[in-house]
Amino acid sequence: MNFTLNNHLKYYIGGRLYGHRQHPYEKYVVEMGSIDNAYYAKSNWLQELYRTAELITEDFNKDVNVMFSGGTDSEMVLRSLKHVGTKPNVFFIRFNNNYNETDYRDALKITDDLGFKLNVMNFDVIDFYKSGQAYELSKEVQNRQIAYLAIYFNILKLNAPTIMGGELILQKIANLQGGRWHYCFRENEDAGAMRFSLKYNIPLVFEYFSYTPEIVGYYIEHPKIQRLFTDKHNYKLSNISIKNEVSKEFMPDIICPSPKLTGYEKLMGFNQETYLNLYQGDMVSYEPSVDGIYIDELTKKLFN
Repeated sequence: MNFTLNNHLKYYIGGRLYGHRQHPYEKYVVEMGSIDNAYYAKSNWLQELYRTAELITEDFNKDVNVMFSGGTDSEMVLRSLKHVGTKPNVFFIRFNNNYNETDYRDALKITDDLGFKLNVMNFDVIDFYKSGQAYELSKEVQNRQIAYLAIYFNILKLNAPTIMGGELILQKIANLQGGRWHYCFRENEDAGAMRFSLKYNIPLVFEYFSYTPEIVGYYIEHPKIQRLFTDKHNYKLSNISIKNEVSKEFMPDIICPSPKLTGYEKLMGFNQETYLNLYQGDMVSYEPSVDGIYIDELTKKLFN
């Protein structure tokens, strides 16, 4: 089962590949594959995005489901699939009580513009939590984020290969020396997608923008991303604030909506309650590993 191309992106817990945490002091380690330097010199980020669409389409035998949030990352996924001639089944989880109506309108506009049908899955996320279903799923995949659990729950209903999209997150760990940047692949949130996929035997692409080593290389070499790493006084702790700006340079056609304050973002307040309670079914980590891989180590691995 391919999480990324040839499963080049890996995590280990206590030395176990794609494992569950069994002890609070087990080490969490993230690894990434190396770039094909000859190929890398002839391509670019956008072409690699299209190549990813082709690879996933081939792997899924053209039966591609996409969980679409209406945001920039999932829009780029749809545009890349359209570019290579793939017609995915596009699904939007529409929360009861109008939590994500703005996202729904964005998703509808984008899919209409691209010529895709938007399949709506109505979902009561509050009942999902209060009924105990979220807690049971959380224990099984060691993931405490209610938004992710809601998506997994609906993927189970589809029971078919699915693209979630995901985003490439870079974060800075601040210290007295200025800080150290890392590629963020979180044990709880991101690694949980692999645990879900393996448990239920559903092929899942959670890291579309890290699907090949090359696409990661092109991204971190972008001048504005490099400036994050080299300018100690940019006062930024992640790439999130410039993500849409950089994405627009890579793919000018994207809409890049204004920052979302509804839907999954609005649920972040709800997350404060759910995260604490779902935490009871999880194994706490007390070991000091970074939640990903440091950029200097990543660069050495990519360009080895």
